[in-house]
Amino acid sequence: MDFLELRAVVPGARAFLDGVDPTTGEPVHTTVYSGHVSLARSTAFRGAVRLDDLQEISVFLPDSLPYPQPPQTLSVELGVRRFRSTGNISAVHVGACDERIEVAADPRGGEHRWLRLTFRTPIYSHDLVEINYRVTAQSR
Repeated sequence: MDFLELRAVVPGARAFLDGVDPTTGEPVHTTVYSGHVSLARSTAFRGAVRLDDLQEISVFLPDSLPYPQPPQTLSVELGVRRFRSTGNISAVHVGACDERIEVAADPRGGEHRWLRLTFRTPIYSHDLVEINYRVTAQSR
């Protein structure tokens, strides 16, 4: 059982940008997804947590367009939106690391492929943490 449980993945504004690659002259379509992932301490968790423990979180972006082919470029930026601690804040690490974004098969089956965000976050003394994300997908 995980220490933090997923409470919500809340999409924000999605932006579409069309342009031309200045080096090749080819058209470029960019989609920027934003939102946040809300995590809270599981009341069912029983066990010890060390100061340096990390938990991996993996979510599909709820407003992802289907991607039959992976985009040419994918990038992700993460930041802390909100945090609430249950212990000594001077010993708590907050944030996310080892973030990656990929196109993955629909877990329900079917032919569509969606954007999946994966990252690790510290868990020691965490009661609530919300992580902002901004994902950029660029296709030609």
